[in-house]
Amino acid sequence: ARALVCALSGDAVAWADSTPKPMRLLTALFVVPWHRRSLPARAATSGITPELPADESQFGRRDYWDDSYAEEGSSFSWYCSDWNDLAPFWEELVPDKTSKVLVPGIGNDVAIVELFDTGYSTLSCFDYAPEGVARARELFGDTRLKSPGGGGGTVDLRVADARSLPYGDSTFDAVFEKGTLDSVFLSGGKDKKVGTEQLRLAVSELSRVVRNGGIVMSVSTPATRYIDTAFAAETAGDGRPRWKQLRDGDVHITADGFATINVDATILAWERTS
Repeated sequence: ARALVCALSGDAVAWADSTPKPMRLLTALFVVPWHRRSLPARAATSGITPELPADESQFGRRDYWDDSYAEEGSSFSWYCSDWNDLAPFWEELVPDKTSKVLVPGIGNDVAIVELFDTGYSTLSCFDYAPEGVARARELFGDTRLKSPGGGGGTVDLRVADARSLPYGDSTFDAVFEKGTLDSVFLSGGKDKKVGTEQLRLAVSELSRVVRNGGIVMSVSTPATRYIDTAFAAETAGDGRPRWKQLRDGDVHITADGFATINVDATILAWERTS
């Protein structure tokens, strides 16, 4: 059995195999004031990094994710498995249920099916691993799905890389991201520069495919502060910031009284402004 015991101290993330694999992103082990720490300078552009050897990083390897999805069965959520825990915060940010929503790293997360069933019925979902898309297809069922070329249903499932997305510019009104950007960063293994650069590429792609005024909500744990920095670093051609931060990881209470302190992860959110 494999699992990750995670400890975050300064800029170090130490990983050790000792508990069952599905526990690899436990949030309770990352309670740190991430958004008040200083960060290293962003790595220079180096392009998409090839998959690292398994002993350096598993999170950027397609075979690792294929094996994980196959082992875990039809459904599993890394954290926040109950959509009801996240719904008040998502619906406050994206009240229009006709919004075109992108879901990176769909995998076998049943919460995304619940998102669909609450009325957000125009979803485009992708995963780096073909096995993840296969599991998602089983969870959604034929009546919810459509092929990229059209057809019945309202869910589009694809195999894709978050660092090079197969969607047009300004396609989406909103993005619901839960753990995928964490995994992109962790794909760099111990080399934070590599992880930071891969994360930059993924965030740059979100900047491209989300329209002005669009929303990104990120549910994160191990890479929260790096994700925050990547969005802050995104600028338009004239130097203006591309994103306005709406949720910074601090406690937020909705008008209906729901508090993020009850969510077992950190919620970040931005609006694209340029």
